[in-house]
Amino acid sequence: MNINPEEFEQYLKNPRDPELKTLFEEAETSLQKYDAKSEEVKQLSQQVQDMAFSVDLECAEWKYEIYADDE
Repeated sequence: MNINPEEFEQYLKNPRDPELKTLFEEAETSLQKYDAKSEEVKQLSQQVQDMAFSVDLECAEWKYEIYADDE
């Protein structure tokens, strides 16, 4: 059985069954929410990495100051 991609895409956009249409709309809404949350997680992850780098750099500076003071 061959499925015409254009017809299938059209069916997904406008199925004849109202319950199925509602289900597709809910799935689309959930996917959009997931994408938004995923982007938020990526941004927060980048912030955490930046903070960790900053802490590492600050610790390295302290170690350098301690060793410089000892010499």
